[in-house]
Amino acid sequence: MLNKDFSLWILSLLIGVSISCSTTKKGFVNKNYHALTTKYNVLFNGKEAYSVGETILFKAFEENFYDLLPVEPINLRGENFDETTIVPGFERAEEKAVKAIQKHSIKIEETQYNTQIDEAYMLLGKARYFDRRFFPALEAFNFLLESGANPNVYLEGKIWREKTNIRLNNIELAVENMSPLVQSLSEKNKFYPLANATLADAYIQLKQLDSASFYIRRAANHEPKRKNKARYLFISGQLLEKLTLKDSACLKYTQISKLKRKAPRNILVQAKIKEIQLTSILTSKEKRDRIDKLLKNYENEPFEHKIHRAIAKTYLQEGKDSLALVYFQKSLQASLIDSFTEIENYQDLAAYYFQNSFYLKTGQYLDRLLPLFEPSTSRYNQLKRQRDNLTDIILYEQIVKETDSILGILSMSKDEQIEYFKNHIKEKQLIAKKINKDSSNNRRDQFLKKSEGSFYFYNPNLILQGKQNYLAKWGNRPNVDNWRSAFAIENISLTNKNNSADLNRQSQKFKITPESFVLSLPKTKAERDSIKMINHKAYLQLGMIYKEKFKNFYLAKSRLDYLINQKTVNEIKAQALYHLFRMASETNSTTAEKYKKALIEGYPMTPFAQLISNLENNDIIEQRTPEQLYKKALTLFKNQHFIEALEEIEPLLVLAGGSPIEPKTALLKAHIIGRLKGVDEWKKALAQVLSNYSATKEAKNAKSIVEKIELNNNLKETGIIYKNYKWIFPFSSSESIQANFFLEQLKEILKKSKRRWTVSLDPFNEEHIFIVVHGIRDSKEIKRIENNSVMSELIKLNSKNFVALASQYRTIMKNKNWKIFQNEGN
Repeated sequence: MLNKDFSLWILSLLIGVSISCSTTKKGFVNKNYHALTTKYNVLFNGKEAYSVGETILFKAFEENFYDLLPVEPINLRGENFDETTIVPGFERAEEKAVKAIQKHSIKIEETQYNTQIDEAYMLLGKARYFDRRFFPALEAFNFLLESGANPNVYLEGKIWREKTNIRLNNIELAVENMSPLVQSLSEKNKFYPLANATLADAYIQLKQLDSASFYIRRAANHEPKRKNKARYLFISGQLLEKLTLKDSACLKYTQISKLKRKAPRNILVQAKIKEIQLTSILTSKEKRDRIDKLLKNYENEPFEHKIHRAIAKTYLQEGKDSLALVYFQKSLQASLIDSFTEIENYQDLAAYYFQNSFYLKTGQYLDRLLPLFEPSTSRYNQLKRQRDNLTDIILYEQIVKETDSILGILSMSKDEQIEYFKNHIKEKQLIAKKINKDSSNNRRDQFLKKSEGSFYFYNPNLILQGKQNYLAKWGNRPNVDNWRSAFAIENISLTNKNNSADLNRQSQKFKITPESFVLSLPKTKAERDSIKMINHKAYLQLGMIYKEKFKNFYLAKSRLDYLINQKTVNEIKAQALYHLFRMASETNSTTAEKYKKALIEGYPMTPFAQLISNLENNDIIEQRTPEQLYKKALTLFKNQHFIEALEEIEPLLVLAGGSPIEPKTALLKAHIIGRLKGVDEWKKALAQVLSNYSATKEAKNAKSIVEKIELNNNLKETGIIYKNYKWIFPFSSSESIQANFFLEQLKEILKKSKRRWTVSLDPFNEEHIFIVVHGIRDSKEIKRIENNSVMSELIKLNSKNFVALASQYRTIMKNKNWKIFQNEGN
């Protein structure tokens, strides 16, 4: 009896359940049958969940045919690779694998007696791998390999472990482990293609394309699954293209074409396009005709965006730009366009327009391109920098376009203006009609495409019939509670009538007519002059930006030539002539001399004329970069040498015209003017910076400063006034030697008097400087020190000295009203 019970117990262990020694034979069979089916159900359900997840991933994966295809898709576009997947199935597969291991493992003395556990660990590792939890996946594969799995599962587990190492960037380790394994495998082994593809993936990550091409070709040749075979062949073709072996690459794409419907349709269509493009014996027209022929196959309709793009690239290579642009637009307008094709189209169009100096168009395509990238990517930052470089151009070109249009209309007679706006309104109406017609056609097409047997809510015929029956029975009733009750909707109807009457009155009030447009035009001379000034400043900025930033002398010259033929202020005309002279001096000395003569004779007092009058001085200045000159001016400003800083700024503004440092220089000049002329002039100078460089961060800074000044009531002193005095000794700016002598003498006297007073030399304005004694707490102290014989003699040198509270002194320095203060004091 004991031997029988013991035998039953051992058998029960082998099939995954434990029973008591007293179990009957019938009970034993029932229990173990239930346990056996449960075990297989758990593992089966896990494999099914894994299969579902894998299918969803491969179906939803968006292929980027404009870059090297991944050997194995693992994450969807928009997913964070460092986070777990959003694809369902893999998490459930992991749960089932864990459950199978926990409930049905039979491990005795380090030996696993349940062979299904190896498969459970394999499923566990794969599920974690596709869930992108690579460290737990590696742990599962390592445990499988260490537990002595059967040879088939062991081999598969070893390959998957190296796939996981590749994902963890342990690529050299993966190559080291996979190389001997691949060499030892027979071509008939079912894991031979997977092993070669894995090793090829590792070499792709290491940028060793020769080795990658060799192993992916072996994987493609022996892969039984057609979808994987097509992928490996396409990657092989891409690698051969990168190695400049175009004929060999073409053969690989031809092999995919021969698979026909057995290959995934997206790979097949792209392979046919590549095959045509790489066939050297075909002319450009023959290539276009063959690519265009792909559109005639209805199965290729979902990929028309790729086909149109291929035709556009062919036209672009031939130099037929207009036709290329048409096909790029067709590609972009395709309803099923993928994001990668959209990105490539926008990039090509932005590059084309930039190379041809259509910067507004370039900006438009960059604006469409940026949202297609994650802000954290390097490509986004690169495109953002390109777009930021065009900000000024786009702003000023838009200003020029708008102001030119307004000035053109203002130059017309009243009858001409009315005729112009009549045509404008007609054009708008035609565009609106076309849009309405297109939208109605789209709705009709959608209506016709709906199947007759579709569910009520998706069948347009039934929906229309239902609406008509409702209207026939109930009429046009509002969407409110108790809609069947006439009394409940009476108030609603009255309200709707009042609202419709208001809308009618508003529409009459704001009715668009040619006369209303004419009445909205600027009337006064001041308004017209303001628009002209904005227009001329925009033209000047464009000329300088095209010259300095983009080195596009053709566009720069066209903008500046326009200015010198206009009636504008001398400063703008002189600056335009100077930059025209600089550009012409590089190519045409005769034209340069003409501009130089016009500048010197017409505007001799401007800094631009003075700069080119003295060629020797000009050469010395131009040997230093604008950045060096700016740094020097900034240092002088910080050291309170405001007049010298202003002298450095003037030639710098000429040299920095159109460069990124120009707005910084203008802002520094505004600050210097503020220190020399007071708050009011400072605000005016900052407003000028805001007007001239509105698209820059310096303009935003200037605007912020002006707002703070106005918020603080032009920086008027507020709050408690403390008894803190300043003793001020004014000197003329021309008396700098006497002022420095006075300063040194005063320091000596105060040092001997052992008072905690300090002395400073403060620039007041362009005409005066102040020597100021600080730290005086009691005005009587001044009377005491005046009795000092040495001090009294020194004071005689400056009879205009006066005493003010610290708050009064700050007001004097901010408003530059020293003489007014003195008169009030007297």
